Amino acid sequence: MTRLWLVRLGKNGEAERPAQDDNILSIDFGIREDITDRRDRDAILEVLERVHPGAKLNAIKNYAAQINQFINVAETGDLVVTPMKTTSTIWIGRLSGPYTADPEGRVNRPVDWLKQDLPRDSFKQDLLYSLGAFMTVCEISRNNALSRVEEVIRTGCDPGDGSKVDLNAGGRGADKPPNGLGEAQEASDQPVNLDLAARDQIERRIASNFTGHDFTRLVAAVLDAQGYRTRVTPPGPDQGIDIVAGSGPLGLESPRIAVQVKSGSYVVEQPDLQGLIGSVQDTQADHGLIVSWGGFTAPVRRRLNELYFRVRLWSRDEFLDNLLSVYEALPEGIRAELPLRRVWTLVLDEEDS
Repeated sequence: MTRLWLVRLGKNGEAERPAQDDNILSIDFGIREDITDRRDRDAILEVLERVHPGAKLNAIKNYAAQINQFINVAETGDLVVTPMKTTSTIWIGRLSGPYTADPEGRVNRPVDWLKQDLPRDSFKQDLLYSLGAFMTVCEISRNNALSRVEEVIRTGCDPGDGSKVDLNAGGRGADKPPNGLGEAQEASDQPVNLDLAARDQIERRIASNFTGHDFTRLVAAVLDAQGYRTRVTPPGPDQGIDIVAGSGPLGLESPRIAVQVKSGSYVVEQPDLQGLIGSVQDTQADHGLIVSWGGFTAPVRRRLNELYFRVRLWSRDEFLDNLLSVYEALPEGIRAELPLRRVWTLVLDEEDS
């Protein structure tokens, strides 16, 4: 029976590039040796006790359980869902082979990607909670998660737990884990990243309340709060530049920025980027900025270093970071449309998670 796994690729997304480019999932708990012969959690724990001398026992038991799931419990053909930190998107793949140790001993499994660069709002909130679990590896089985992810593969959209999808495709009920679950850990039983869950809710409000020209208006408000003087192009046909922003009392001083804004699901491609670069020259701006709620294609993202001193790219994640940093300085009307307040929460360490 097919199962569905959450697999994360490093606290800062350090293993995401080989996953995207080479179809290799790599989890890193410090192991740098072949552990093919370690067939259960206790055998893996012996390795971790040697690799992490002095570590808290509960922490390395946690690591051992996750590694065991990755190399011994998850089977070829199972589905994996991977939130990508570097792109703020979600990828869905199918495990295409068993565990292998690379030449440096890292813990790897090959994957075939079925869906790439899915925005987080492709999933309903209950699945996003599961995807926000702190674990590196854990199973997602409740709320018909497997059937729903298979529907996302087919249509790009999560139908929700109550939808009439094909439950014979492998999805399970909320309280019926499969036989042989063993030491597999369920995502919905794990502590949730509340910061990420809150950001998901904020993103949904922005996507709902600030569409089209209203999103351009919101971007301009953020730039105003950062100290720029902005002028917004009136609504109408796309004219290439949606906002011009400058420094100083009249907005005439450097840095001067030409801004292109894309709302909705539109994904910025190379021609869009080239168009902005041309507009920067035409307007005698110093820099260009593209704000794209739907994100950027991989070829565009690969030009980030090349264009570092000329162009900035804000996906929804970067835009939200900038908005939150100046939220108190936004106009009262916008804060009424997007009411937020700070919430304190406990920061969990590795042992807690």
